[in-house]
Amino acid sequence: AHALAHLFLLFVEPLLGGVYAGHADELSLDATLPQLSGAVRVERSLLRVVGQALGRTAPIAGRPVFAGLRGGVGQLPAAVAAASGATVRTGSMVRELRRTPGGWRVVFGPARAPEQVFADAVVLAVPAGPASRLLQAVAADAAAELAGIEYASIALVTFAVPSGQLSGAVSGTGFLVPPVDGRVIKAATFSSHKWAWQAEASAAAGGLDVLRVSVGRHREVADLQRDDDDLAAVVLAELSLAVGADLAPVDHAVTRWGGALPQYAVGHLDRVARIRRGVAEQPGLAVCGAAYEGVGIPACVASAQAAADRVLQGLAARRQWGHG
Repeated sequence: AHALAHLFLLFVEPLLGGVYAGHADELSLDATLPQLSGAVRVERSLLRVVGQALGRTAPIAGRPVFAGLRGGVGQLPAAVAAASGATVRTGSMVRELRRTPGGWRVVFGPARAPEQVFADAVVLAVPAGPASRLLQAVAADAAAELAGIEYASIALVTFAVPSGQLSGAVSGTGFLVPPVDGRVIKAATFSSHKWAWQAEASAAAGGLDVLRVSVGRHREVADLQRDDDDLAAVVLAELSLAVGADLAPVDHAVTRWGGALPQYAVGHLDRVARIRRGVAEQPGLAVCGAAYEGVGIPACVASAQAAADRVLQGLAARRQWGHG
């Protein structure tokens, strides 16, 4: 039991803390590590379970372990919006969602000058809190369940350091930090090692390595309340200690994400099932995003695709029966 607890603290806790910014003893195994949850119920050895999972997910020869977009995944939303041909409105808060005889009325914009649009169907691709508020008048049970999903806030501190300072000190693409270590940082990514395009850009910039460090865990906000320079200084000191090198960045940037990561608490999958049942009672309505079946980009894309399919199928059925 002692060895299992030690393994938990050193491996599982930092993994879930890095991905969800949460605490492993509060998170649902079924929701966060579904590839392990079934196996641990029949296999007594956690090491064997992990080994089996790693064997199933081993990288394919000739393919990179990590895949992304040249220039960064931040380009993806704009590219998708442009390819869709849709009209995209940004900076317009949606204030109200109401059912109409033919579909939905969406009220948005400033309170002093609200606008409205009528739609056949609505997909709510927003965090749980805003989704809960918008659904209170149309799907009260789903709204109540969404209100129970908590979020963690994080900050990312990005450093640009002369490549010679890092190249001789570390290998790999980064590291995770278990909370038991008592550090401010919870994860670090050596972006110039992880992404080939970033390495090329760093070389073109005169030999700079880009490092990204993550800070913040669920309900732990004291360090996030530091100002940017103070937070960067603390993070740099811990990062230098971790890599065994006296890093001297030529520049840094702090990016804050309040309420960034939903917490998949024990019972999360049952909660999601109840939310989806409540939403499904309203034709032409669907929800998607990181609050449901995964926080990663592939999971969010799959969630969005399923939501779009659901409302399109509903609209097709309405037309078939002469209701639209």
